[in-house]
Amino acid sequence: MSDKNPVRVLQFGEGVFLRGFMNWMIARMNEKTAFGASTCIIKPRPGELSPAFQNQNYRYTIVFKGIEDKKPFVRRETNDTIARIIRPHEEFEAFLKEADNPDLLCIVSNTTESGIVDLESDKAADRPASSFPGKLAQFLRRRYQTFNGARDRGLVILPCELIEDNAVVLKEIVLKHAQRWYGDAVFTGWIDASNWFLDTLVDRIVSGYSQEERVALEKDTGFDDGLLVVAEPYHLLAIKGPESLESVLPFRRAGLNVIWTGNITPYRMLKLRLLNGNHTFMTLCGLGMGLGNVLDCLASEPVRNAILAMNRLEVLPCMPLPPEASSQYFSTVLDRFANPYLDHRLLSIALNSVSKWKSRLLPSLLDYYANTADVPTLIAFSLAALTCRYVTATDIQDEPSAVAFFKSVSGMAMTDPHACALEVVYNPVLFGNALKTVSGLADVLASQIADIFNLGMEKALLKATEAARANEGGG
Repeated sequence: MSDKNPVRVLQFGEGVFLRGFMNWMIARMNEKTAFGASTCIIKPRPGELSPAFQNQNYRYTIVFKGIEDKKPFVRRETNDTIARIIRPHEEFEAFLKEADNPDLLCIVSNTTESGIVDLESDKAADRPASSFPGKLAQFLRRRYQTFNGARDRGLVILPCELIEDNAVVLKEIVLKHAQRWYGDAVFTGWIDASNWFLDTLVDRIVSGYSQEERVALEKDTGFDDGLLVVAEPYHLLAIKGPESLESVLPFRRAGLNVIWTGNITPYRMLKLRLLNGNHTFMTLCGLGMGLGNVLDCLASEPVRNAILAMNRLEVLPCMPLPPEASSQYFSTVLDRFANPYLDHRLLSIALNSVSKWKSRLLPSLLDYYANTADVPTLIAFSLAALTCRYVTATDIQDEPSAVAFFKSVSGMAMTDPHACALEVVYNPVLFGNALKTVSGLADVLASQIADIFNLGMEKALLKATEAARANEGGG
């Protein structure tokens, strides 16, 4: 038997972000309050786990690196909050059995922006359903049956995926599955009334580790940590829900920067457009220039100047928030990007770039067009950079439909960039129908795709930055 705390949190996702964010918060609540919890991780996708999880008894190190009072600091913390990990695609019954746990209070998830998806092909008889919402519907069905629909056995559900209204969307899909699969109105009523699906916004830069970091840790402590996580000290969790739930999840009592609020839109907009949007922009440009991480991008004059110009000219003026709030947050973002200790790899940020571009940069493009009736040059360039990467690179990790689409247009991207641009703009599967409403976007996109192929990413980016500056004030 494990000597760890009882499992009170079920966590869909084993990646570095949740381990450096939510598991860290659980450890802090355990330390500062009587929360006394551990987590059971559910691996959302099929496949093997790193053997380090079991070899290390799920214990790992979080290394915090940053600047405080203008001085650099490094702090290490050992995290021992994971009790077990279950792979439902290989251990379906064990996955369902977690629903029988009377100590369980909360479900958290981070299955990337493409994880909260409605798959019509999912079925109740699947072992398990392919999608995260499908698995969650199966899990809640088992919990409902185990506890005979007791209202006090519902759970607080905190999806951390970076999509708008993440909990609302997740709940809608789960209810749809429940209605279609089980035809039990009492069960769907229990999902709706007895469980708290709460929208969230999460903010912390968490990265993997360098081999040098791992070697240094082993030298200092004797612990060869294959699960090492490196994170910045800054953190924010905004939850759209009542602060009375502190009685269940004592975040604030533990001194954490958690905001219970009736409106997370301002926090979400700042983070998505100014932190995540810039991450995606620099990643698509930086990978095309052979750069490796965020610091490399900031050290590259063409990339840094493009980021400054894009935000000053195209993003910040169109933020429907007080200008001082947007500008102040952008300033903190630049400081966080410049953290000399974080090795935030571009290839890691590039995972699922299509859905990330849609949630992080498309809203700014549409707001700029609505305000000016013009195409934002640099935001458009990020879409051109995405297109060029996806039609040429062999290391793309994204939804199969996105990969297949760009493969289908790879031949025309270099020979007929305008035809390729039209396919991108008018493809409803990738970005919905929003792009085709932006007059002139296909022409700009085609020209930029041609520039990237003909001039190379760096010179094409310089050209786009100069064009954006030339348009300043011109409307």
